[in-house]
Amino acid sequence: LSDPLKQYPDFDFGLLWEPLLRRFPFVLPNLLACFWCFLGYMLVRYNVPETLPEAKRQDFVISQAIFSSPSTTTLASLNSKTDDEEQQSPSESTNEQAQQEGEQPATIRSLWSRPSTRQHLLAYWVYSFLVITIDEVFPLYCISKDSGLGVQEHRIGNLLSTTGLCYVFIQYFLLTNLVESFGFYKSLRIGALLSIPVACLVPLSLWTNSDAMVGQLTWSTVIYLSVVYATIRVFSSVAFSTLTMTTNRTVPNHHRATMNGLSMMGGSIAKACGPAFGGLFFSWSVGTLTPPLGAWLVYGVVSMLGLGLFVQVSLLDEAAPPTEETKSQESGSFSNGKRGPR
Repeated sequence: LSDPLKQYPDFDFGLLWEPLLRRFPFVLPNLLACFWCFLGYMLVRYNVPETLPEAKRQDFVISQAIFSSPSTTTLASLNSKTDDEEQQSPSESTNEQAQQEGEQPATIRSLWSRPSTRQHLLAYWVYSFLVITIDEVFPLYCISKDSGLGVQEHRIGNLLSTTGLCYVFIQYFLLTNLVESFGFYKSLRIGALLSIPVACLVPLSLWTNSDAMVGQLTWSTVIYLSVVYATIRVFSSVAFSTLTMTTNRTVPNHHRATMNGLSMMGGSIAKACGPAFGGLFFSWSVGTLTPPLGAWLVYGVVSMLGLGLFVQVSLLDEAAPPTEETKSQESGSFSNGKRGPR
């Protein structure tokens, strides 16, 4: 869908669409992405149950969420607690105070002071950085005429479509069975070992595509790259899923919301740095080294960083086993993906 006027010059788009597509060549994939985002929102809105206890739920108002002051909210909550405490008996107040002391709100400092939580968060952030780096480097490798395959954009789209099909089939049969058979931490190590380090096999496609015409891909190259890239993506999903679950185990239940917010914030920063690193590193390698050594260097370095990440997750302190309620929720989240809703 990207730049259709360039990809399909003989097709008549009409007086309405042709000026629009000429001015905005990437409007179609962006519209499709917006549609899928909206569809995902609707599915979550009406099909995913709320896990927060009903007593702690609040009405969501966008204006209050954007413009409300944390200090004002905290002061109001403290005032309401003071009023309630004045109406309670001394024994009830003592019991509630003891319960509140065991459920102090989490802060970034308190979360970071937990060694196990800190190790898991660092692993998640490094993994986010490496995965987005591979996603940035792969199209550059495909487009590069010196140290890559030298194909056009629509060929990359066809290749990624084939990769998506392989990814769907492999993930369906692998993800839940792997976790159910080996547990979270062994599955995490398997995912870390068979995802990022496998990227070193991508440059072998230069050999499988050596007999192809300029700008074309042989079927052997398409199949090879689809399987390799799908393997990276599938085991990345295994690693991300199990790493999220194990990180949640390192904190009490009432700290998980704050911990996940910190995890997403660090992951977003890592994903913002990954494309810049991948693009600069690839352009420097291709422009400095004799082709195709630049591509081999980039994927070799990323794979070595992936091996370092594998060592990091292998040394993680395993969190304590969850309670029966948490265990049933975790097992249900994986089994539902395999068996479907009941």
